[in-house]
Amino acid sequence: MADQVPDFEAGVAYWAATNATVDGVLGGYGERHLHRGTPVPRLDATSSRLLILSLLPSLSTITPPHLSRPSPASSPRPSRPFRALDCGAGIGRVTRDTLLPLFDSVDLVEPVPAFVAEAERNARSGRDGWRALAPPSSSVRIWKAGLQHFDPLRPAVPVVDGSASAKVELAATVGSEDFAWPDPERELDLAEEGYDLVQGQWCLGHLSDDELVSFLQRARAALRTSRTDGSCEGFIIVKENVCSDSAADGAGRLFDDDDSSITRSDRAFRDVFERAGLEIVRREVQLGFPEELFPVVSYALR
Repeated sequence: MADQVPDFEAGVAYWAATNATVDGVLGGYGERHLHRGTPVPRLDATSSRLLILSLLPSLSTITPPHLSRPSPASSPRPSRPFRALDCGAGIGRVTRDTLLPLFDSVDLVEPVPAFVAEAERNARSGRDGWRALAPPSSSVRIWKAGLQHFDPLRPAVPVVDGSASAKVELAATVGSEDFAWPDPERELDLAEEGYDLVQGQWCLGHLSDDELVSFLQRARAALRTSRTDGSCEGFIIVKENVCSDSAADGAGRLFDDDDSSITRSDRAFRDVFERAGLEIVRREVQLGFPEELFPVVSYALR
């Protein structure tokens, strides 16, 4: 039914019964599932990194072609650390493959205990994309929390809604011991500590429209601002399955009883973004995915 809303505990229970592997969290479309010769996770990560670099070109470590002689002074990447937030991070796949190659620090937020534990094991393993955590490079923090209870502006302080699940726990910090994390108990200094990117992918269907609007507003309030004029310099990326606007007799929302989640249409997402006071800066449709899957759309917002 179109008017059904997600049940947080039911969603956590569903995913708790799923294998804490890439294949498990992607519903069987893991590294061994090739589409036209390329694993789905690799297609996903490559397109996401390209989108992020187009939005934040200063993340690039490559000297622009108009500079004939590279030098530290002409590097396009500022010396300050770049920060990202991985929402509904699961076992850390997006952090490993998309965010750590670009950002100096990443906060991961995930409510499923087994996924939180696996994300920490993966981070401490130092394998694959997690090699970026080797000193003196990047660092990650892993938070056990639902997004409806997480405030990016003050990560350690839960958003209280009267439910028993309104808790936030710092499960692990992995990486460079010298990395200076902001105090999670106080509000961020946005010019110095704000997030350059908040990424929510394949998880926002577990929030009701009201919960999603509220979380997006909190995420927007935690984006990095300019030191000179206070303008917003960060972005939110929402990357999700999208159903037809005509789905469910025109409601544009499909409810999944199995995992208690909503698949929204483009119109439904636009309605949510408008309510949250966000502007769509860019919209991209994921290319190359298997035809049997829902279309996947990335919305860059601020």
